[in-house]
Amino acid sequence: METNPNERLRGFIRTTLGCGCPDEVLERIDCTRSDIAQEPQVKLTRIDVGGQLLVYMLEGEEDPHRLADVMPVVLSTGLVERARRHFNRLRVVIAVQSPDQLRSVIEGIFGASAPRDDKVHLHVVSTEELPFD
Repeated sequence: METNPNERLRGFIRTTLGCGCPDEVLERIDCTRSDIAQEPQVKLTRIDVGGQLLVYMLEGEEDPHRLADVMPVVLSTGLVERARRHFNRLRVVIAVQSPDQLRSVIEGIFGASAPRDDKVHLHVVSTEELPFD
């Protein structure tokens, strides 16, 4: 039996990202693709979880040098949107083929770009964990 895409997305948000939002927040999830990365092979998905949680998910960029260029743009855009639309949190998800090999590099790039803000989180996940086909 095929899993409902919304259920897969809710499971990803709840389990992989560790979202503790109430169930009613997870009833309204809106996903849109963005061209912020300006690269056809790089996918940026914006996920609005009940108007409370904002997720920016970047897929397709494995080169640390290019990630270092893209990360500040993703973060600044996400931070502006979080403030303007009054989201509680911003979670930046970087999906790569080998998260264990790239995690420390990605965390370093994020740390150099992100403000000291306990409501901004980084998640480095495998592309296989993504809730999309």
